[in-house]
Formats: sequence, structure tokens, C-alpha cells
Amino acid sequence: MVNHHQFWWRFFPQKELTQIYFSVALRSFAISLISIFIPLYLFQEKNLSFEQTLLFFIIYSVVFALTMPLAASFASRFGIKHSIMVGVPLYIVFVALMHYASSAAMQLLLTSSILGASQAFYWMGMHLAFYHASHRQHRGEEVGKRAGVTVLSAMLGPFMGGLLITFAGFKIVFALTAFLLSGSALLLLLNGDGHVPYHFSMKAVFDKKYWKDFLFFVSRGSHVIVQGVIWPLFIFSILKSYFSMGIVGSLMSLSSAVLFWMVGRYSDHSDKRKIMRWSSVAESGTWILMALVKTVPQVFAVTVVSSLVHAVRESPTGALEYDKAKGQVAAYFVNREVFICLGRILALSIVLATSNLAHGMFFQAFANLAAFLF
Repeated sequence: MVNHHQFWWRFFPQKELTQIYFSVALRSFAISLISIFIPLYLFQEKNLSFEQTLLFFIIYSVVFALTMPLAASFASRFGIKHSIMVGVPLYIVFVALMHYASSAAMQLLLTSSILGASQAFYWMGMHLAFYHASHRQHRGEEVGKRAGVTVLSAMLGPFMGGLLITFAGFKIVFALTAFLLSGSALLLLLNGDGHVPYHFSMKAVFDKKYWKDFLFFVSRGSHVIVQGVIWPLFIFSILKSYFSMGIVGSLMSLSSAVLFWMVGRYSDHSDKRKIMRWSSVAESGTWILMALVKTVPQVFAVTVVSSLVHAVRESPTGALEYDKAKGQVAAYFVNREVFICLGRILALSIVLATSNLAHGMFFQAFANLAAFLF
């Protein structure tokens, strides 16, 4: 007999989950307008040194990690969607400060700290909202859908951002980003913020049972920073224009969007760990190739290949992460994000110590293998 819940679920997904998808899509488009250009904006437009640019992201990662327990406490008291709402105006403040960014130590510290705090509040709320709205038996597909709408909505963002920056400057892009981010937060409050009760204590953060996957989460963090900061800085010296950078960013989204959903759906009926582990090996290979590129055609070719491989890996990996969030869920996500931040700091420190961007990608090729420990 057909499982009626499972049958109707396919046609009428939970409204809460649908709102999350739409909100994530709008936020992803807004941030994609500027995200790939942020390290370049600091380095090229604001004339920060190479060391100052990397230090900016190290400070951001430290504040992100330190703010996570505060964000968890806030979400438990005021609601998980209100945690997301706090993250949005903080990001808008960050965008405004970016326009006036300088190499002055205090301003650099303030701007990067605001970015770290905004991400902590947003992701604490989003992780908890998605965890409670998603279904364990369909989580691979649901993570795939979330990742899919994220990259689909971000598909034109870098292209449009590069175009607007080239012909209108950064100011108009910052303003448009702020406006769209406000809309993404309001979407989540259409049904209010129904309180999801959970307990959070700092003591639980230090429980060793949440530390067993720390190497894997460190590798996740280094991946985020290598892809979002080190890779854009590395290829800008080859592409030499914001417009070309925008095309690369859009190409990354275009080449992987559908795969997120397809692999996520497939992983619900197969071995998620097996998919994750062997795709991680393939992704390590792409990071080695990325560190060796020297020409424009090579940049575009390796971008497509790496995006496809990452899309295969991401949905089953994300689903397994949410499946492991048992017991004190908030403490799990706090630990996860803290170790992810440590991974960001580690990758940046390696590049800072060696003054070689390619070393960050070689490090990531090795770090990806931590998937076999998860």
C-alpha cells in the first residue's frame, strides 16, 4: 500500500520548508552580487596589503566562532527566526562599512567583526530552522534542494555584480544587496516565529562527544575560505577583470545546480558516506588542478569540473551533518561552526605564512580526505 504521507509530501512540502527555500534563494542572490568580489574589493579597490586582506578574514572567522554561543542563547530565548533577523541588519551594516573600508586597524577590526557576528546569528538560526523543518528520511533531497536553489539563485548574481561594478561601481551593488537581504529575512516571518523549545548550555559545548568529527569540520571550513577568498584572489591575476570574475562565479552555479537536487534525492536511497568519501577524493584532484592553472581557458575548464564534483559531494554530506545533530542540537551546531572557523583560520594562516595562494589549494586537496573520518 502507498504511504499516503510520503505521497502527498511530494506535492505539498511543508510550508515552513518552502519559506526557507525562498528565503535562502533571495539571500543567496543578494550575497552573490558581492561575495566573490569582497576579497578583491579589499585588495584592489581599498589597497589593503595581501597580509591585511587575509587578516581581515582571520578576524572574521575568530569573531564568528566566539559569537556562536551567544547566537545559540539568543535563539533559545527569542526564537530561531529572530536569530536570523539579527544577522541580516548586521550584514547590511557590514556592507555599509565596506564602502568606507580602509587599512586603519580599528576599522578593519570593526568591519570584519560585524561580518563574523552577522554570520553567526544567521547560521545559528538557519541550521536550527532547517533541522526542525526537514525530514530525516528525505533529508538528502531536502539539503539538495536547498543547495540547488542557493546556486540557481546565485547563478546570475556574480555576472550582474561584475557588470554593475564595471559600469556603475561598488556603491550601487552594496545598496541592492542590502535591499534584497531585508526581503529574504521578512520572508521567514510570514508565519511568525513559532518558538521551538530547546536547551542550550555552554557546558554542553565542551562535551567531547561533539568533538569526534572536528577534523572533518575543520576541512569543511578550510574549503569555504579557499573557495571564497583564496581562489578569487588567485584567478584575478589571470582574468584581470571584475566582469570575467563574474562570469566564473556564474559558471560555477550553472554547472552544478541540478546535480545538487539529483544527487541529494539519490542519496536518500543509497550509502551517503560512500558517495561523500569518493567524491571527496575526486574533489581533492580538482583542487590540485586549480592550484596549477595559468591561463584563462584553464580557469573556466577547472571551474566547471570542480563545481560538478562539489555538487555530487555536498548533498549527502550536508544530510549526514544534520542527521548527526542529536541530543543538544544547538551545542552540536555551535561546535560544528567553531571547528569550521578553525579550518578557515588554518587555511588562511598557511597562505599568510608562505605568501603563496596556491599552497592554500594544495592544503585543501589534503584536507578533503578528512571525509573518511566522518
